[in-house]
Amino acid sequence: MSNTMETVPREGKPAGDGREDATHRLDRLALLSALADADTDAVYLRDTAGVCRMANLSFARVFGAPRERIVGCPLAQALPPATAIAIGRQEETTLADGTQRECELTLETAQGRRSYGVTLGVHRDGSGEVAGVFGRLRDLADRKRLEQAIVEAGECEKRRIAMDLHDGLCQELAAVSLIARLLEKRLGEADRAQGKIAGHIADLTKNLAVSARNLVQSLAPPRLCGEYFVENLRRVAANLCAAFPLQCGIEGDWPERLKDDTVAVHLYRIAHEAMHNAARHSGGNYITVRLRASREAFALFVSDNGHGFAPHAERNCGIGLETMKYRAGLIGGMLKIESAPGHGTTVVCRVAFP
Repeated sequence: MSNTMETVPREGKPAGDGREDATHRLDRLALLSALADADTDAVYLRDTAGVCRMANLSFARVFGAPRERIVGCPLAQALPPATAIAIGRQEETTLADGTQRECELTLETAQGRRSYGVTLGVHRDGSGEVAGVFGRLRDLADRKRLEQAIVEAGECEKRRIAMDLHDGLCQELAAVSLIARLLEKRLGEADRAQGKIAGHIADLTKNLAVSARNLVQSLAPPRLCGEYFVENLRRVAANLCAAFPLQCGIEGDWPERLKDDTVAVHLYRIAHEAMHNAARHSGGNYITVRLRASREAFALFVSDNGHGFAPHAERNCGIGLETMKYRAGLIGGMLKIESAPGHGTTVVCRVAFP
């Protein structure tokens, strides 16, 4: 169904006066409503004054009101206040610029707070004048569940790889290092040159074993909620400080009231990505990770003192930033990038308490 609706004047009717025949308009809206009733998405049409002129059965069901109480009344009165404000802002922008708009909004409905994909377009009358806004709301609950299942499957695969590395590569590297060290001792004074080579092999394999264990910890931290969250962030910070010429500080604690392991996993992944991005790309020499809790929400801040960038520039929309935003969305959080050239970067992720 098109999101920009135009009405062709009835045959035999003049089209130059800019007005539609009232009977024709009502017939057309009735036909549109009948067609929209077959749609599982919530569909509606409002005029430029904000009065709802058509709503399908799905729209009435989503907001728990009889269609008779919605059609013919100001749409804002039929919706929960927060939902009316959120949709109203998008509608006014659509009316102002005349272009189709797609966005994702969390709306209050008869079923509670849910995520919807919202598509809006201008509605034009028979003379081509803008007469209102046509909207479609698509429940994203099934998509969110599928996305969460995919992410959880990815986490399971990371844990499997981590276990394979721990039980295989890490153990074998440790064994090689031990054998090389024994060989170094046996050669002793008899062959110092060969003993030195054996010692070098022992050192290399030991370092490789340490790197492999760090990789295992990164892929699958044993626990993340509570004090373990900060412990794992400190481990990430220590690894970065060993690999890059920088310092990294961790401030704050995990809030006791937040006991969701899934939230902890996603916040850890966001922090991990933001810290590595800062170390690799910021050009700064200090990273600060702050954990802050208010009465309503928990916030994670990852800041650097690097050269910064323009967050909205297309060339800066890398997969790392998109992945962090995606993870934040999966746990009902909001992620924001605060940066400007020459002023460093701060990644902020806020999650409301349940």
